[in-house]
Amino acid sequence: MDNAQLIADAEMSPCVGVCKTDQTTGWCFGCGRTDSEISHWQGYDELERAGLHEQLIIRVEETMQRRRAERGTSRRGRRDR
Repeated sequence: MDNAQLIADAEMSPCVGVCKTDQTTGWCFGCGRTDSEISHWQGYDELERAGLHEQLIIRVEETMQRRRAERGTSRRGRRDR
């Protein structure tokens, strides 16, 4: 794979630069991928990446909802009363 292709593939990554793994689920807080999925992302073909895309959106939302519930905060970060 040449440099141009590596750059193009990297730009298609779901990474948003958060890069912190949730200890409960093993999912990245930013993109929802597991460490294994992150490591293998460049080797996945378009079909594999597309198959994960919807799951990643759901994972990030589930993780954020659980974290908000644990902290007792609303969606906007204010403490629920």
